[in-house]
Amino acid sequence: MDLYKQIFLRKSCRKYQPEPLDASELQEIEAFIRTMRPLFPEVTLNHRILGPRQTKALLAPKAPHYLVISGNPQPHRDLCVGFLFQQLDLYLSARGLGACWLGGAKGRETPNGETDILSICFGRPAEPATRTSGTCKRKSLAEIATGEDSRLEAARLAPSGINLQPWYFIAEDGVIHVYQAVRKGLKALVYNLQELDVGIALCHLMLASEAIGKPFQFESRHPNAPPAPSGFAYVGTVL
Repeated sequence: MDLYKQIFLRKSCRKYQPEPLDASELQEIEAFIRTMRPLFPEVTLNHRILGPRQTKALLAPKAPHYLVISGNPQPHRDLCVGFLFQQLDLYLSARGLGACWLGGAKGRETPNGETDILSICFGRPAEPATRTSGTCKRKSLAEIATGEDSRLEAARLAPSGINLQPWYFIAEDGVIHVYQAVRKGLKALVYNLQELDVGIALCHLMLASEAIGKPFQFESRHPNAPPAPSGFAYVGTVL
């Protein structure tokens, strides 16, 4: 299944048909989740698929299914969440299903004492779940990147919370250095999932790398990483 193609087609879906998916469809989704590539395998994440009555989702779209992601605090946890489960978002799009990241949707009960991080709602769409070229509201490459690399366009199209697009990229010598916006004070209280958003962009960079036949490697430290631009912090480097 060509997930890279879905980067240019998918869009967040907010209207769903109320009927749940068949059990066999949910099993296929679970089977795909088991094949997804983690960013850092040592980071432990869990998920469970819940119905509306099992989910707290204030002001969230009404969907038949909510995939709730949980995990204890760990270094790079949110980065790994975005990287891992954006693969699922694109997979659902490829299947003709609608999906949407939900920062405020969590389970009514959390097993094993873990912390629910956020959810992805999904189901059969009741509105177009794909977009046409040119309808994606994103910053230009000139606003989010320095240097040239064909993979940057895929990162530019990544979804983010309230469309903040909290990333910056410096491309040089065949590598891409990645930075995330630093939010402080009231801004951090309003939204603090920018690390997860950067993980989503890294997923797009992985798929763009594979599309051009380049192995994807990511390291959280690089000896030649340029200083972070003002208002940003260094995250890592895509090789």
